[in-house]
Amino acid sequence: MADLMFFEKLVRTCISTIAPNRAPKEDELLQACNMVKPMLPDITDTEIDTVIKKLQSALDVEMDIGISIEMPYTPWLNALKAKESSDYWYYWNRYVLYLEEDMQRPSNIIATIDNVSDKIVDLAGNPKSEGTLHRRGLLIGDVQSGKTANYIAIMNKAADVGYRVIILLTGTVESLRRQTQERVDEGFIGRSSKAYLQRNSQTLRKGVGLKDANRFATGFTTEASDFKKATLNSMNVNLDNMTKEPVVFVLKKNAKTLENLIGWLEDNKKSNGKINYPLLLIDDEADNASINTKDDNNPTTINRHIRTLLGLFKSSSYIAVTATPFANIFILPEKTEEMENDDLFPSDYIYSLDAPTNYIGSNELFGDDAAYSKSLETLNDAGDYFPYKHKQDIPVNSLPESLYSALRYFVLANVARDINGDKTAHRSMLVNVSRFVAVQDKISRKINEWLFECIQDIKHYCMLDEEDACKNPILAALREDWYNTHYPFFEKYAIPWEIIQKEYLYSAVSPIEVRTINQKSSTKMLDYAMYSDTGLRVIAVGGLSLSRGLTLEGLMVSYFHRNTQMYDTLMQMGRWFGYRAGYEDLFRIWMPDDAIGWYAHITQASNELREEISRMNRLGAIPREFGLKVRAHPTTLIITAKNKMKHSERVERWITLDGTFFETPRFRPSIDTIRSNRNKTDNFLKDIIAQCGNPVANGKQPLFWNNVPSNIVCDYLSKYNNHPMNMEANADTLINYIKKNEEFKTWDVLVYTSKSSEISHKICGWPIRPTKRPFSRKPVPYSVYGTKLRIGTMGLTKYGLTDKQKAEAEDNFREYKRSEYENKYGSAAEEKLKKMSFPDRAYLVKGRNPIIIIHYLLPDAENAIDDFDMNSDLIVGYGMGFPRSAGSEPIYAVYYLNLVEQREYLDDEIEEDQFDDED
Repeated sequence: MADLMFFEKLVRTCISTIAPNRAPKEDELLQACNMVKPMLPDITDTEIDTVIKKLQSALDVEMDIGISIEMPYTPWLNALKAKESSDYWYYWNRYVLYLEEDMQRPSNIIATIDNVSDKIVDLAGNPKSEGTLHRRGLLIGDVQSGKTANYIAIMNKAADVGYRVIILLTGTVESLRRQTQERVDEGFIGRSSKAYLQRNSQTLRKGVGLKDANRFATGFTTEASDFKKATLNSMNVNLDNMTKEPVVFVLKKNAKTLENLIGWLEDNKKSNGKINYPLLLIDDEADNASINTKDDNNPTTINRHIRTLLGLFKSSSYIAVTATPFANIFILPEKTEEMENDDLFPSDYIYSLDAPTNYIGSNELFGDDAAYSKSLETLNDAGDYFPYKHKQDIPVNSLPESLYSALRYFVLANVARDINGDKTAHRSMLVNVSRFVAVQDKISRKINEWLFECIQDIKHYCMLDEEDACKNPILAALREDWYNTHYPFFEKYAIPWEIIQKEYLYSAVSPIEVRTINQKSSTKMLDYAMYSDTGLRVIAVGGLSLSRGLTLEGLMVSYFHRNTQMYDTLMQMGRWFGYRAGYEDLFRIWMPDDAIGWYAHITQASNELREEISRMNRLGAIPREFGLKVRAHPTTLIITAKNKMKHSERVERWITLDGTFFETPRFRPSIDTIRSNRNKTDNFLKDIIAQCGNPVANGKQPLFWNNVPSNIVCDYLSKYNNHPMNMEANADTLINYIKKNEEFKTWDVLVYTSKSSEISHKICGWPIRPTKRPFSRKPVPYSVYGTKLRIGTMGLTKYGLTDKQKAEAEDNFREYKRSEYENKYGSAAEEKLKKMSFPDRAYLVKGRNPIIIIHYLLPDAENAIDDFDMNSDLIVGYGMGFPRSAGSEPIYAVYYLNLVEQREYLDDEIEEDQFDDED
């Protein structure tokens, strides 16, 4: 195995020469293998084929440089690069070697990281410029997409250009801070910070320090502990005697820790009342601490300490890093003026990073054309064991069958990885079903009991004949799963079970461990580095500590059952986003249908805002304009409600519905309300027929009217009994918004008719075929569920447009997506663009009528509410789309959120395990 790994490393070196800055072709990979083989003649042809397939997957990757919105500024970095020799870039040069040799990053990816970090350091400002430096920016990336590699690249270049104090703020949990510290030690400092602060006579070099050890940055925090003022005082160090090279702090967002650092830095001020060394402060997980309810650790307190830190220095540059465009800096301030005047507002630049093409993110799992949607497994029994609002003393006497299924899948996925030859690769499974440490411990014990029984049964029975062995229920269940055509096991490997059972099963399962990961567990519970030779196989059970920033290496199985409608929390909990090179077909995610719907919703909303960044870049917009766009996005309604619900009864938000589409997928679980809404909808359509005549067919939909007066629509909205969690559909807000906008005097109305349903309803003689939809009562009573949380199919807003208008709208949307597709699909991009599906917003073009789409729905009988008659009752919901405004300034809709009613549905997601033991 060691020879094969060395062989692969030598082949990579050859490839960097044969195919610099691009993905190698198959014949070039074979050429490189043939060049290396004489040095390692024992490598077999089968092993060479394995290496070629692995490198094809790993190296066939592209990454675009991203896009920015920025205030006008004077670029300075290129002039410095032209002036200085290559030796000037000491820190960056050794980081490049580390990326090439240790991290085995393709040369084209390193080139992109180089370009991106150049741009961001340029935007961050010249630390040696005359006068003071005051720069504020924001990086928007994706969860688990490699933001850390980008900001460590920034740290290296910042050190080269003259930043002397670098502070990196992680999230609120120690396990994440520790993991980040280890990466900084590896990728920037070059030695163990712990060994240095303990005055170890033998400097423990690591990472970049093994490439060049002539100079080191100094870490004033370690993988073992956060900042301690007493430690530095005992060493008699200060900034004046340490800043020939940069000093680095990797800190949690903990009020006491930040206060201690501020106190120590205060002693380093000069006569001007400032510290004269330039500061770079990177605020990773910039939205974190937003859910913390401890008074001294709330976001207001943490942000005040950050402002104090920045204010201590004569020159400072602040870079916030977030995984969602819905950053709290845009949303949380009560007023727009407060947002703009916040010293942490990214007033100078906003940079949207692009993920590499092999990244599996929310679009790949939950997007409109999700390539990995089959990796999602719906679980519907976990709520019987772990209700969303359970207490910490809930008994855990057994586990859901779906969790046992996921555990068995993990065992078989380990078998598959062993068959693939990845025997030393890390493999992880995530179990996140409770916020309580006590419950997590109980779950870990039950999983451990199952795993022990599983290992013992396999050990005792695996060498028996298949039929005898499978009299054991665990082996029988594993065999059934191996042959399950829904899973990629037998179909891919074509190895009969008896061989799996006898030759692979025990060695695959016996190394697996169960570990509970929270603030009360050891910070070394997930130390993958300790298992670099053998690979760690772990089932990790936890809550917040598994939800924020922490990377689970080789994550193959995720079991997720949590209730959260907070979008930053929801995305951060998605530890399954990331890279799955070599096992893309193996990873699986178990989650409830409502969670799948929420993920799909936030994916769509994030896509809209990223498209807005692209549009604003072309128009030369500035960060303030993007901040206003985020504040006014309809999705911020639920974020605001969640943040304000503890302290407010009513909240006012100004939202623009310009170019947006929404639906009403949630319904009040009352048969009287359901029947009343149906009757009101019937009367709405009768009013339209009375005033506008019979419908005119449009495309394949026969029930369509255009130029319907807005007063008929407003009257319907005022009567329809909407569920409070359909926040965009607030009747009073919509009616006021429609009445004050001259462009909305006439409407398109579509009654969607299903092709597959039988006729079950008529309006004035016109047949209506209802749509069958699955429904769920959890967590919001009576909601449509599925992969999109939709009541209608995508793209229905095209009705009402002429063929020419539809073609123009689709062509324009393709152009919006062209760069993304070319980066992602390469030569296949044009074909993908031709076949792409178009979202509703694509057809909401300037000049068209707004549109309301009525849906008559028939639920699945199993989840129909009490007294619902499947033969005569129907549920009615609607979708509504507003065209892009013809004016330069959008008209705002003023929403007044009644948080008393919504409080019932917005579960408190504060984590018991988020509070650190303070030093």
